[in-house]
Amino acid sequence: MSEELSEPLHGVRGAALIVRFLLELAMLTGAAVVAWRLGPDGWRWAAVVVAPLAVAVFWGLFLAEKARFVLAESIRFVLETALFLGVGAGLIAVGLTWPGVIGVALWAADRIVLAVTKNE
Repeated sequence: MSEELSEPLHGVRGAALIVRFLLELAMLTGAAVVAWRLGPDGWRWAAVVVAPLAVAVFWGLFLAEKARFVLAESIRFVLETALFLGVGAGLIAVGLTWPGVIGVALWAADRIVLAVTKNE
């Protein structure tokens, strides 16, 4: 799910890429939590599997470094933003306000660090 690494991780950018990967995992976990909380009683387990799987497949098709469909960087950013904000909003909707807010804030801060250190 994260950027392809052609060099060893080092410095601020390396730390930001590690944080990005962890945030992607947190987003998948958040999707599962939202699915569990909103899923109908008999289908909760299926929803817990399908929701993060759908997010991961979407990410792999459109947002990953080696995505099957190459999109403009601006479109990729909009889609990534929609995923993180969507999961954050879902967490807030099911009563997990702080995890939703903190997750989105950390993602935004990490995106800023990655943008600033892009040419390192």
